Amino acid sequence: MRSRIRAYAGVQLADYFTGRGLIAVMLTAIAAWGYATMSGLTAFAFDATTGVEGRAQLQRAFDVMLAVFALIAAALSAQNLVARHRRRGYDRVIFARALPPLRYYGQGFVVAGVGGVLLAVALAQVYAIAVHPVSVVGAAAYLGLVWLTIGGLALLLSTLTWLHTPLLVLLVGADLALNRYATALRASSQSNPVLDVAQYLLPPGHVLVSLSGSFARGVLVEPVTLAWPVAFGVACLVATSVLLRRRPFGS
Repeated sequence: MRSRIRAYAGVQLADYFTGRGLIAVMLTAIAAWGYATMSGLTAFAFDATTGVEGRAQLQRAFDVMLAVFALIAAALSAQNLVARHRRRGYDRVIFARALPPLRYYGQGFVVAGVGGVLLAVALAQVYAIAVHPVSVVGAAAYLGLVWLTIGGLALLLSTLTWLHTPLLVLLVGADLALNRYATALRASSQSNPVLDVAQYLLPPGHVLVSLSGSFARGVLVEPVTLAWPVAFGVACLVATSVLLRRRPFGS
């Protein structure tokens, strides 16, 4: 049984690189162009003689793009998995034999995570050599963290609805917007307990975004800072495993 499932791994990985991985890279490239336009990042920053200011610009650009790529890759990690198969009836074919849905989709999710990490390593290595030194190991670790947290939520939503991607974007966007508003309130010496509680009900996207710079620089992050994203991701995967075991397939 396990060997039968592992036989799908190569196909799933190839499908990831030619589909979701390629889309993630393309969307990140578009975001990079937008960031360079809005932030005023020009070719001058890539000149080695620009000194500290130029290097700081290049580091900030990588921090932002690392977060963007990680969020996009994680959001796409559940594409072509549970919801698509159920909606199009593929599950009737896939599980016509005694193939455990949890193992099959779990492997597909892991393959997507591995694919995202490999792409992050490749892109970070190119950036570190050609543009500005960054932590390749840190970039890989960051992709893994975002994959667990946001990807875990994406997989959970995929077991519930075929609208999982728009719903995921809405939830993460709401978290980022709410965090920005709550931060502005705290800066003006105001606070709202309702907002604080609401932030814990939404995916910790703002926490992940704030950590991209530390990972990109190879700085050690306090375990307590990682506790919420990790716990959130694990909770999503546990809930997903329960749903995959309980919800009927091929019907």
